Amino acid sequence: MRPVFAYFAALTLIAAGSSQAAVSPTTVLLQFEQPHAEKTLQEVRSELSSIMKDAGLTFELRLFSELSPWTEFGDLMVVRLKGRCRLDASSVPPQDKGPLAFTHTSDGKVLPFVEVACDRIRAAVRPVLWGEQLRHTDELMGRALARVIAHEIYHIVAGTGAHGGSGVARHALSGAQLIAEHLSFTAEDVERMIVAGASGSI
Repeated sequence: MRPVFAYFAALTLIAAGSSQAAVSPTTVLLQFEQPHAEKTLQEVRSELSSIMKDAGLTFELRLFSELSPWTEFGDLMVVRLKGRCRLDASSVPPQDKGPLAFTHTSDGKVLPFVEVACDRIRAAVRPVLWGEQLRHTDELMGRALARVIAHEIYHIVAGTGAHGGSGVARHALSGAQLIAEHLSFTAEDVERMIVAGASGSI
């Protein structure tokens, strides 16, 4: 069942901020369904910032659980992270077919509400971990989460359900790509986000 209360609460916050001038950076509210590692959250912040900087986009990550009832925002995205967002080096999670994440839509419009399937991400990443990587599972999980979230942010900012041919915006990202040393948007996909932002379509 979707967290209806959380979404309505977030919509209320958006409405409260809509009468004010847009602020930068965009706030990304992370709603973890289960406990997460602090190193994972730190890596999500770092990697997401690195990926999105070419498009001139900056984000402030906040935890939904830490908000007060009076918090107001300008631009806002809500990301719900479902399942267990921690990698266990001693076991391989069962494979579960389906998308690693998806963005909600309404009447053909891409909405700033994302759902991330942590269990599917773990199942994709764990089999490709080896050697020294097994000592840094929290950080690598954060890297993978950031790239999945960046992929969905691309859909939101560009206002499209279409995918890029390669890079972060490609149709599907493998476990190896999720934790590779470097992964970025193509120049074409960066331009698409910049043009969409300049036209006020986000």
